[in-house]
Amino acid sequence: MDKFIVIGTGVFGLSAAYHIRQRWPTAQLSVISQPSRLAPSDDISKIVRVDYNNSERMTEAVRAQEQWKGNNFSTLQRSIGRIVIYEQDDLATLEKINNARDELGLQRRQRGDSTLMQEFETIMAPKSLTYILAPDDSIVDWETCMSDARGRAKKACTDSGGTFYESGGATIVKDGARVTALMLENGERIEAGSAQVVLAVGPWFAQMLAASDITLPPNGRTPVATGLFSYAVQLNDEQAAFFRDRPMVSHSGKGSVGKLTWIHPFTNLHGSTISLVEDLSESALAKSHMHKAIEWARTDGVTETQDPIIARHPQFQNLVCAAGGSFNRAKDLPTIGSIVADVLGGQDVSERYSWEPETRHSHRNHSHLVARGDFATMEKEAQQHGQDSVADHSSLAVI
Repeated sequence: MDKFIVIGTGVFGLSAAYHIRQRWPTAQLSVISQPSRLAPSDDISKIVRVDYNNSERMTEAVRAQEQWKGNNFSTLQRSIGRIVIYEQDDLATLEKINNARDELGLQRRQRGDSTLMQEFETIMAPKSLTYILAPDDSIVDWETCMSDARGRAKKACTDSGGTFYESGGATIVKDGARVTALMLENGERIEAGSAQVVLAVGPWFAQMLAASDITLPPNGRTPVATGLFSYAVQLNDEQAAFFRDRPMVSHSGKGSVGKLTWIHPFTNLHGSTISLVEDLSESALAKSHMHKAIEWARTDGVTETQDPIIARHPQFQNLVCAAGGSFNRAKDLPTIGSIVADVLGGQDVSERYSWEPETRHSHRNHSHLVARGDFATMEKEAQQHGQDSVADHSSLAVI
């Protein structure tokens, strides 16, 4: 009997588990759950959109959007559309998006003006900016979505004769060219010599390989644990009703209604070469940005081109690596696992997912999400500015 073990229950791990079960219905599936409030998959909402500045990524997004409207996900998303606001310097990105839409036979995004914001009853929309409406974008009830996906994974493990482990993975044991066992944080040992192992632990990817004395991907392909601070905005009932069916709003992709993210990413090296995942939401750096309105510190693995790595480890026959969502792969939950299944099945996948692509790809769909510095340096600067002294001030006022 074929055996598969998936380490991780974020977007990549849960999607991989689903597609493995679909592809090999008689195989034994086990999943090692590793949920964390620091993971990018732990969130209240996500946006499903199709607009990217290259046609290959847009094709993937269109496919994912179609699946969101299917039976497993249709009740979890609402197609309310999104207004995207572009600064003059960002109009080149809009043109690249429209060029990609042309390639795929999709209608171009039409440039509009501040009148698109009239339904928000605001007079604050600057007329100097460019506004476009993406009516097909939707918002996902992400907490429910991930809970449902984990429930399906548990059932798949039970039905296949496998196990859903509630303890996170700690280290990988190997012998020669194979992974032979997995040691969990609770001390349990899982035999894996006869299984195909999928390592899908998000920003913990490099940490786990390093802790297991396993070679990392080349520079640029190793997902670097990169942090962001996010802030919850509490709406009262009247405000929630006002916004519920109105479009989402993004200012050049730098924000959204109901959730604020400080777009100033950082690594967390601690003087080493591996960026560590750590809750930094009580740091001076965090407090200096939102006066103790912090709700989460979010971390994801970011690759140089923001293309994930979905490839077999060149030194281990039964280890497939799947990581590097780069803060923009949540929308691919219904589909990204099919690429993992293709790799497991020995099928060809796009070169940009490979361990070491022969072609140096240059497209970054979210260049503002690449780390701009390391936490230790940025924290020291925040302390020097003395802004941590505002930590006891009142919380952020809403609307």
